[in-house]
Amino acid sequence: MKTFLRYSPKFDELTAEEEILLEEDVQLVEKAVTVSHKLNRKKIATRNAHAKAFGFVRGSFMTVENDAADFSKLLNGDDLGVIIRYSHPNFFVTKGGGEYPIYGCSVKIFNRDVPVSAKFPLVNLPVFVTNSVSKFLKIHIKANQFFIAAGKFLPLAIFKIPGLLKAGFSLFFDRQILSILNNMMKVLDIEKQFISAYDFHSVGCFRLDEKVVKIRMKPHFIQKKLKEANADQTKSLKEYFLTHELSLDFQVQVGISERKTPVNNLLKNWKEKHSKFITVGTIVLPKQDISRYETMDYENLSFNPFENAEILQPIGRMQKIRQNIYNKSIATRQSLNQLKK
Repeated sequence: MKTFLRYSPKFDELTAEEEILLEEDVQLVEKAVTVSHKLNRKKIATRNAHAKAFGFVRGSFMTVENDAADFSKLLNGDDLGVIIRYSHPNFFVTKGGGEYPIYGCSVKIFNRDVPVSAKFPLVNLPVFVTNSVSKFLKIHIKANQFFIAAGKFLPLAIFKIPGLLKAGFSLFFDRQILSILNNMMKVLDIEKQFISAYDFHSVGCFRLDEKVVKIRMKPHFIQKKLKEANADQTKSLKEYFLTHELSLDFQVQVGISERKTPVNNLLKNWKEKHSKFITVGTIVLPKQDISRYETMDYENLSFNPFENAEILQPIGRMQKIRQNIYNKSIATRQSLNQLKK
């Protein structure tokens, strides 16, 4: 392989102000997860983002010969399984299929023989709304405060809306406003289709040993159209996997330099003329009854990428703040739901 961008801890460094904001946000995350059972229809503690799961699907991961990565070596074996969780990024668990079509797909690749795994949260829109860690944290803090107020006494949440709007409007006074507006237009341009038919991408980068990579999961041919415009993705997933299997390419895009493939610019995709996607494995999801996975054990599964081995962890400043948020959210949710068993 040609020269590649090597991982450096400098990619993850936060400022003192960002560290203070992160500490405040993490404390609010715990409170938000604690009150989440009052707001969602499942009456359990949920994630403070991607709370709504459309379904879990199980399958196998087969490595493909390539010059970017050998997942058999990275995960200590050839017998690799996969669990996928399809979701929506909303804080709230809502009914039906009226959600806006921004979706998540968390992938856990695991060794069936030994307790080794790697987890990759992916989304169908691979760009972010800001590169500013402090602006994102301020928005997230206000969103958590709104959610906590709604969980305690819904009318009180109204008084949290001005602060949330003010934090959101700060994006329009950003020196990268043109890229931000371009990404907002991409959000508005998304068409709703069957959730498994989207390409899913990492938001930001991962380590792959010493390499820096972005990830894409790309399905082979699949019917994209839903039967109805507002079809329920949960129902569609159940019906599809009862009668079909699905194969997907698991791909990486290797960073080559900070100029052409920047780690901390989440407003733009890396150009494929600089670095093409390389298929490192094939995921096969066989026919199955995914309603079997509608249990507390599956709901409590962790897809925290910061539980990966060090050589497979997320990298970048925006990813760094997610580490503390993920850890607090998962620990709180699993603890509360364990008491409900």
